[in-house]
Amino acid sequence: MKKYFHIILLLVLAACSKTEEVGKSQLVVEGWIENGGHPVVMVSESIGIATGREMGASSILDHIAKWAKVSVSDGTKTEILTGIPDSDYFPPYIFTSSAITGEVGKTYTLNVEYKDYNVEARTTIPEPVPIDKIYVQSVTDTTAAVRVCFTDPPQKGQYYKIFTKTEGKDAHYHPSAMTNLSDESLDGYTEVFIYSTQRLMDSIDWPNIHVGDVLWIKLCSIDEKSFRYWDNFEIMLASNAFSMYFETDLESNLDGALGYWAGYGVDKEVKFTVTDPNDK
Repeated sequence: MKKYFHIILLLVLAACSKTEEVGKSQLVVEGWIENGGHPVVMVSESIGIATGREMGASSILDHIAKWAKVSVSDGTKTEILTGIPDSDYFPPYIFTSSAITGEVGKTYTLNVEYKDYNVEARTTIPEPVPIDKIYVQSVTDTTAAVRVCFTDPPQKGQYYKIFTKTEGKDAHYHPSAMTNLSDESLDGYTEVFIYSTQRLMDSIDWPNIHVGDVLWIKLCSIDEKSFRYWDNFEIMLASNAFSMYFETDLESNLDGALGYWAGYGVDKEVKFTVTDPNDK
């Protein structure tokens, strides 16, 4: 059975967890909002998987919760998000609204109502931290080890997640593997390796950044609950690399569903062309 590196799909398949009864469904919510952007939320139900059963895209599509009522409040106003098809994502259906725009420092409350589910979560958009520099440290064959550099502020309580997309391959940003960072272990100037973009419907492929790739990179400041979620998610992937079982009890800010609702503080998106530093 293929492994997929996209949170919705992993959790849609999460009903095959060792601790879950096959056939039991749970609501799965993946949502985020960043400063200057609008909320994006995807809602599905998990699928119970029997050993040996083949899973395809049509199985996932059948479990999209298109009739969910999804709303976001910024503390002053509450907007019901509109569900629309969007082929840039998979499952290709999102809830969004241009009436809500993310602002640094604001807290956003997400509510999802679907069937007997009633889900609530809160997240805050932290102050963005700029990227200082990006460079290629080394190249093996055509595979590149890229470093993203930034300066962690002296005050405590910063958490980060890096997202990437590659021109010609990706319609939207994906998580970069193993780039969940806490200033519990950072102090000032910091360099982080990015090796891999976790793409939906790709088997495990690490590293997968190559010479010639044109990358777009976002360093996102996140709150502590979002960090804990992504950190546990990465641990789950690593520990289940050769197993079909996934843990569904990851620490999350969602009450009543699997998944997450995250605020991202982004200074700017940075374009970077991967070249071999040994080429003159």
